[in-house]
Amino acid sequence: MKDDDIVGILETDDAKELKPLNDRVLIKVIAVGPGPLDEEGYKKPLSLAPGSIVMYSNYSGIDFKGKDGYDYIALRVSDVMAVLVVK
Repeated sequence: MKDDDIVGILETDDAKELKPLNDRVLIKVIAVGPGPLDEEGYKKPLSLAPGSIVMYSNYSGIDFKGKDGYDYIALRVSDVMAVLVVK
């Protein structure tokens, strides 16, 4: 297993507490990672924030069920196709 294969860190059994790593997000954008590193080693901020409503490909990410009974998806921010604006 490589570091890039790790989706996030979960210190409790509550999926909402998952801390995504690098450029990963936890859908229904509950949490976002700190962003990927650029060529100089600096973090590049993500264009998503917790609470964003997003559209993503059907076959991207990793699906799992939290102990709360909800289905979650952890995916890379590059798999997000759009951020939807709700008025």
